Amino acid sequence: MSRTALPATAWFTPELPGASLLAAHVERSAHGGWWTDDPGAVRALLVHCGPERLLRGDPDRLDPGVLARFGRGQFHAPDRFLPLLGRTFAHITPWVRVLHVHTERPRPVSRHTAAWVRPLHATDEPCLDRLARRTNASVARAGGPHWIAETWGGHRALTTSGFAWGAFLGPYLASLACGYLVGRDHLDIAVATDPAFRRLDLALACVHAATAAAHALGLTPTWSAPRNNHASRTLAVAAGFRPVRQEVAYWAGPTLTI
Repeated sequence: MSRTALPATAWFTPELPGASLLAAHVERSAHGGWWTDDPGAVRALLVHCGPERLLRGDPDRLDPGVLARFGRGQFHAPDRFLPLLGRTFAHITPWVRVLHVHTERPRPVSRHTAAWVRPLHATDEPCLDRLARRTNASVARAGGPHWIAETWGGHRALTTSGFAWGAFLGPYLASLACGYLVGRDHLDIAVATDPAFRRLDLALACVHAATAAAHALGLTPTWSAPRNNHASRTLAVAAGFRPVRQEVAYWAGPTLTI
């Protein structure tokens, strides 16, 4: 079963920073969906969107055949789901993410730099296509979407979402900050920058725009970064984010023959 209207559960209330935003993001973006053992009496729930997978409930109510249908991806799940993942996928790689919340005054950028930033619109899709080719070799080879757009369903959906802000140098989209996951109470920010335009404070200027827009909408900006990604964490601190906790995600795949 895969729909955009999630069954009523209390598992995502109150909404916390991190992977739990995925449920509300599916409803907001109309991309992705969910599976449950019983919509009327939910005991196991899988929410999926792009490469993200969120598991909750009783793993005994799931079997590898069901899980395999959703393919490889990044699973956010309690440890009790690990035996099920092991029966479904050939490889499981854990990695630790540091969750940040926007609580401090950010480091300022120049007015000149800030003036290059604006919201993205549908006509900016070719600019995002170029940025994707410039920053992701696999996209250049396969013509697929940049990872930053996968939770929206592609470049067109991200540019029309109302949750993406870019720094434009002439015709070029040099940097982009967006709501990778947008929940009811939080907006988790992701950033991508053309390698040719790094170290110019463009990413920081885009994050300024994203956090200001989130606050204006009554959303708390958050930031998720791998623990060993020092560049991402340094940018988060410069933008006024502070670490609040860690969580473990599991990259799983490919699927075993079931």
